[in-house]
Amino acid sequence: MAEFTEIDVNKIRLSDTANVRKTDVELKISELAKSIEEHGLLQPIVVRRVGSEYELIAGQRRLVAVTRLGSTKVPAMIVDVSDDNTCLLLSLLENVQRVDIDDRDRAMAIERLVDANNGDYGVVAKMLGMNEQTIRTWSGYHGVPEELKIMKDKGEIKREEAIRLTHLLGPNKAVEVAKEIRQFPKEQRKKVFRGLKTYTLLEPEEVIAIAKRPPKEKHVTLRFVASIWIALERAAADRGETPLHTIEYIVREWLESRNYIAR
Repeated sequence: MAEFTEIDVNKIRLSDTANVRKTDVELKISELAKSIEEHGLLQPIVVRRVGSEYELIAGQRRLVAVTRLGSTKVPAMIVDVSDDNTCLLLSLLENVQRVDIDDRDRAMAIERLVDANNGDYGVVAKMLGMNEQTIRTWSGYHGVPEELKIMKDKGEIKREEAIRLTHLLGPNKAVEVAKEIRQFPKEQRKKVFRGLKTYTLLEPEEVIAIAKRPPKEKHVTLRFVASIWIALERAAADRGETPLHTIEYIVREWLESRNYIAR
């Protein structure tokens, strides 16, 4: 049973176990404080009793903002939970769906929840209403080196690429390869990842060199009825390319979808 009341901010302590946000707690505090000053605190923080004090489960930024405004009390929902796993789950449920939570915080919290459930990704997936593969992806991102995470933040590599490189090569080599391929176009990156997975006896530098080679071309003649060719021309115009490039894209997508060639 939850209890809603105002509690003394000096009696609230932060919880390393339950609190999700670590990296962005200082971000946008000023904006949040201004909003609270104008409209009040619309969502109470969540705490649990620990002796004569309270432990914060969710709402760290709200608590910081209220404190900076000089308030001595804060609206809170007091929940009756005793185990750290439940506290972490409550914090996750409130924060993990927020679009502004840092990827590092989300990955770290999910990894901790997986650990608390003996590595059972399926259980955590059901808890958070996500599919198991998504949970595995976020859990994997927790182990990605910080330099790769910074590159991901800059848009130089994708989250999934950072995870795969770390898994295939280990942290140090993953960073080296990411720096090498971050300017590669999409198809060339695919070649690198296919090569790293297939040519396990080669050094990553050799795989990258193979991926840089221009593809071998074989010229063929195709005949289309007029209606199909007109449709191809329209599709090519929409994609901003020539009809031949559109045909190549359609053929590749069809072959990849049926596993005739690797993605």
